[in-house]
Amino acid sequence: MSGDHSFRTGIRDGAVLFFAIGVFGIAFGALAIEGGFAPWLAVLTSVIVVSGAAQFTMIGLLGTGAAPILIATTGLALRHIPMSVRLAQIIGPRPLPVRAGLGWVLVDETFGLTLDAEQRGVSDLVAYKFGADLMLFSGWVAGTAAGAAIGQAIDPEELGVSILFSLLFIGLATPLIKTRGDWIVVALAVGLGMVAVEVVPAAWQVTTTATVAAGIGAAIHE
Repeated sequence: MSGDHSFRTGIRDGAVLFFAIGVFGIAFGALAIEGGFAPWLAVLTSVIVVSGAAQFTMIGLLGTGAAPILIATTGLALRHIPMSVRLAQIIGPRPLPVRAGLGWVLVDETFGLTLDAEQRGVSDLVAYKFGADLMLFSGWVAGTAAGAAIGQAIDPEELGVSILFSLLFIGLATPLIKTRGDWIVVALAVGLGMVAVEVVPAAWQVTTTATVAAGIGAAIHE
């Protein structure tokens, strides 16, 4: 029963992601069609990859060849290593199919929700994350399908994608900031992010900023 309740809580908390991530999906679907993807391929990409950052980067680098795309997406994906470690810590030992399912939709938004759920004392974090992941995944794929269908009839910038993306992450991060150490990490992340924009290649900015800020934050907490 606790698993059912946690799953429903994950769906409830993740409902906002269905709509917010759906907007990003529409933008990606439209850009994929503009970049020469067939509609079915754009949707299949979202089903398999489930990474807005990597997929948008891929579209932007289509004309440069496979190597730049692999390098850029690798830089973006390295943040999943510490995310995976933290997720493994809070869910404990689980069967391989469960871990594979959780790893398939390992994205910043539902990862943040799961950390917040841990602090709130949600009893079954696996069921909770599956519920939140279901909402995000559904919104991402449905949005991609809609964007692919609409094609070039929309402009992603007119949807306010860049602003919505920033507001979404601020909203997810805010409940997790509770101690002085948390505020220090936030300040470091913002400051390092501003520096990284100027001196670090675009594909590595998120990973570099997150790694350095998290490392200093871990040392402060210890």
